[in-house]
Amino acid sequence: MDRNTTPTLSELLADPIVIAVMARDGISADSIQQLFERLRRSRRVPEQRLAA
Repeated sequence: MDRNTTPTLSELLADPIVIAVMARDGISADSIQQLFERLRRSRRVPEQRLAA
């Protein structure tokens, strides 16, 4: 990972420390990705309403 860029969600979820914390807390990378996708979709809806 380049120090001059912001890591992607996939890069963060592949970090060994993040993996260990998620395992401890019973959270999967898939559930985190699904959460972010729902957030992306919910943010698009108001923007689409404003454009109409």
